[in-house]
Amino acid sequence: MISDATERSILRWIYIIFRAGIIHGMNSASQNFPHHLGVLRERMLHPTDYEQAVNYFLEEFAGDAAFVRASEREQMPHLVTVLGNVVSNALGRSVKLEGALVSYLREHRFVHGNGQADGRIVLFFYFEDADTGMVMIVPGIRGQGELARFHLTGGLTGPQKN
Repeated sequence: MISDATERSILRWIYIIFRAGIIHGMNSASQNFPHHLGVLRERMLHPTDYEQAVNYFLEEFAGDAAFVRASEREQMPHLVTVLGNVVSNALGRSVKLEGALVSYLREHRFVHGNGQADGRIVLFFYFEDADTGMVMIVPGIRGQGELARFHLTGGLTGPQKN
């Protein structure tokens, strides 16, 4: 489980994003993780319209304190490095992902978290079973946010081994 300070940090970022008008409503994904994670995964894997996944994540997961509490903080340096590369590519220049908080919903093999890069908020999630994840960067270069989907060939070898 994550600490109260970590939970407050995550909820603070959510509040900032909510105030920016990016989150329009908050629900409770924790009431049925298998269903909500299934919908999120399906939307993320859509060939062209994967933006739906980001909206779903922000609306169904981001404001759910029970979801945050159910996740354990993990050290995943390989994933953090990949995320830094994805963010750099999205912004068009080399930036460092700082203050990365990686949380793991172990039972569902779902990773999520946040950090900062170049003064921007970075939110992410990753499905181990699909070796695929999404990154949201707020604000973006051309608007409210930038989105990027990424794939890890070979996936994570294990959260403790990264």
